[in-house]
Formats: sequence, C-alpha cells, structure tokens
Amino acid sequence: MRPRSSCLLVLMALASVNYAMPAASEQKPLKIIKTLPEYIIPCTVDDPDVNNCIKNTFNHLRKYLQRGIPELNMDPLDPLLMDQLLMENGVGNVRVRALFNNMTVLGAGNYSVITVKSDLSRLRIDLGMRLPRISAMGHYEVSGQVLLFPVKSRGDFWATFNDITAVISLYGRDVARSGENFMQVDKLGVDFHLGGKSRFRIKDVVNGNTVIGEAMNHFLNENANEIIGEMKPAAGASIGKHFKSFLNQAFLQIPRRIWLRDPKMVDSSSDSTEDESSDN
Repeated sequence: MRPRSSCLLVLMALASVNYAMPAASEQKPLKIIKTLPEYIIPCTVDDPDVNNCIKNTFNHLRKYLQRGIPELNMDPLDPLLMDQLLMENGVGNVRVRALFNNMTVLGAGNYSVITVKSDLSRLRIDLGMRLPRISAMGHYEVSGQVLLFPVKSRGDFWATFNDITAVISLYGRDVARSGENFMQVDKLGVDFHLGGKSRFRIKDVVNGNTVIGEAMNHFLNENANEIIGEMKPAAGASIGKHFKSFLNQAFLQIPRRIWLRDPKMVDSSSDSTEDESSDN
C-alpha cells in the first residue's frame, strides 16, 4: 500500500469510530413512550434557560446510553459492536471502496455536552461535545485509486483518538404519529477537531512486506491529525448521515410533550397507541 493511500485508511477509521450507528435501512421498530422515563429530564421551549436544560438532558442520558435502552431498542454505546460498515467514493481524485467488518469501538459513551445553542421555533439545536478518548479495532478492505496511484489493502486495524471536540447541528421538524407530535431530525451537520495525538496500526495481509508495513504505520502516526483535517468535510458528512439515524431512533419514540414541552401544542396523547412496532 503506497503512502498516499494512508489518508484513506485514517479517514475510514475515524469515520467508523464516530458514526457507528444503524443505517436508515436498518431502522428498528418504533414504539411510543407514554410516560416520563427515568432517562429523560424534560425541558420547556419557553424556558429562558432551555439551552442549559437540553445540555443536562443529554448528559443525563449518557449512563443509560452506555448500557443501552431496551425499551427504545437502542444497543449499548460502550462497547459498540459493528458487523459491517461500507464507504464508497467514485468521483474526484480519491475513488475508493472501503469495507470494515467485525468492529469494536470503546469510549463512545464517555461523551460530554459542553454547550448548547438552540432556536426551538425551527427545531434547530447545536451541541458542543467532547470525547476524551475513542479506540477502535476491526478488519478493513480498501481498493480503488488515489490520484494516479492504485490502492489495494486488506487486514486488521487498531486506532486511538484523543481529546475530540465536535459541534453537532440538528435540523429537525415536527411529525405527527398516532395523535402524538415528535421531533424528527432531517439533517445533521458535524464539525470536529482532534486536540490530542491519534495513534494507528495496520496489519496489511495483501502486500505482505513487513518493511513497507512498518513504514506505513510510521507515516500514519506522524501525519494522522493533518491528514484527517484535510479529509474532514467528507468525514463530517458521513458521520452526520449515520448519527441522524441513531438520534431518530430515540426522537421518534419519545413524544415532544415528554422531553421538549411546548405550551402552545395541544396534548392529544389520549388518541395514541403505545406500540407501533411491526409484527415479527
């Protein structure tokens, strides 16, 4: 694997850590939560301190997300297990197909929401977050072309990211289902920064040259943060797509009257059904 292909592996590893969420095609059955659960701190849209309330709600959720929330069909966030993750790019100077399998991610549940800015009249929420450390391991396959150089690599990877800060921008809208109002995230933007040193190691089984392999590992570790910075727009778009699906798994089961109350909205919960999951 040539050194220019290493930027792809760095991007794939970082993206896999941050957007290890179910794809839209894997949406799990949806229920309707009827009463205030222990993992929710309710907020009110006209509260002058609503941003602080939303921050407290997301931080309060952390310990529940770490071990999973069975009634929402949400698996544990730490450790996070992924069967498969596919990334493809067929345009521009970087044309690759990357497949990750059997991944384990550690540390995703140690997030902290530091700041919140919101415009709830438009259901726009910006979350400033920090993750002290994320580690990931698994199997990868990368093939394609970078500039004029062919890329073909397959093997195992290990990656560690330190001091991650991010701003997650949620663009939501009201949706009605069974007499209840929910917030659905239609768009999610992500901007992130790595404050600490990132570490990578790959074991390439295609090229079979230990000298090249060690040189590649050295290149990755010496240039990781710079390479990731250059690839950040593509990584942010991919992270946003999958994190949106993760959030909607919760938002579309918890009515707004429970977690984001609006005195102007009529409570029509008496007409709702408790479970809209499909028959399995």
